[in-house]
Amino acid sequence: MNKIVIDEIRVFENRLECFYSVSGDWEKYFIAPYTFIVEYSKSIDKVPPSVAIIPFLCNILPVVWIFDAEVILEDIDKDFYDSIEEFKQGFINMYPQLSFKGKITPSKITENTQEDSYKTAAFFSGGVDSFDTLITHIDEAPILMTLWGADIPFEDQVGWNLVDNYIGSLANDKNLDYVSIKTPIRRFLDEAGLSEYVVKGSGNNWWYGFQHGIGVIGHATPYAYQYKVKTIYIASSFTEEDRSTCASDPSIDNFVRFCGSRIIHDGFEYSRQDKVNRISEYVKRTGTPLHLRVCWESEGGSNCCHCEKCHLTILCLLAGKNDPREYGFNYKNDELAGMMKDFRMEIHFTHPSCNILYHIIQKELHKNYAINEVDKSLKWYYKMDIEKELSAQKRVMYRFIRKAKKLLGNYID
Repeated sequence: MNKIVIDEIRVFENRLECFYSVSGDWEKYFIAPYTFIVEYSKSIDKVPPSVAIIPFLCNILPVVWIFDAEVILEDIDKDFYDSIEEFKQGFINMYPQLSFKGKITPSKITENTQEDSYKTAAFFSGGVDSFDTLITHIDEAPILMTLWGADIPFEDQVGWNLVDNYIGSLANDKNLDYVSIKTPIRRFLDEAGLSEYVVKGSGNNWWYGFQHGIGVIGHATPYAYQYKVKTIYIASSFTEEDRSTCASDPSIDNFVRFCGSRIIHDGFEYSRQDKVNRISEYVKRTGTPLHLRVCWESEGGSNCCHCEKCHLTILCLLAGKNDPREYGFNYKNDELAGMMKDFRMEIHFTHPSCNILYHIIQKELHKNYAINEVDKSLKWYYKMDIEKELSAQKRVMYRFIRKAKKLLGNYID
């Protein structure tokens, strides 16, 4: 049987260490040495093992369920243990074609209670979603939490320093606390191997479809316990309309509990265009400039202005009559036409969840501009028949897949 044994949990100063053993066929998906070490920028020295284990558990539970494995451990927080079956149901509902089995076997279950508290925290990356959550709850003075290791690798020290300094400065300007968390969240599992294992049954890769929501959330636990944080916000990426199979979803996140604290999947009612508009309204109302960090591809913590995520955000800003260069997108006037030309090509290969957003952005353009007012590089989008374009997208993809199969067949022959 596939099994993982938690051999030891150590907590000292700002660091937690989890040592574990793995056995069974699934062992090949774990990367040696079998340790999970997380460092916080503030002390977590009062956190008990029953709580310190939660960041690791949150990142392995989807693997445990998929491979029908058993986790054997000494101690676990009662709130978290009781919530496992509830947030597991979110995965079951999302992927009814897959089996989610496995079990957690603790020697004891500890009820960790804390004093009544109104403290809140918010995961914050500097992107559109997390900025919208911040301005929504700014009156609560949320503690900002940022992970190093989720989208910025340890090797990109320059990029991390830029992001860390920016968020630290933002927190200081807003009189907010800030904690950074260095985590091996994307280094201890064979992400490529797991993606290959689940993609046929789910249509998703491992990180996006199974790990990243709950995996990120778990890191809040030790800090929330020590500093008595009652509510933790994680920003939504989608709305009910454009919802897709994604590991960060209200049907999962909102059911995670620990030590009397709760998670809220925030902003699910707002589209990306709505969030961009809300952010720009906040900037105009407060006179506070904001630098968005949305990029998937750039090293150094900046926006490349050439990837799909950058293009979508730039388009949302332009549609709302904003200058993207005032929000952290550094490009020259004569570069916009080329960027929008690239974006026009991307439409044929983008994820279906973006289709609704295309309509929303176009509607915003129509609301704010007459055809003779819109920048010439955007006129194609202003006039585009989106449904016709998406039908063409399907034909392009069909031809691409057919040719790929033919080439692959010739290669194999």
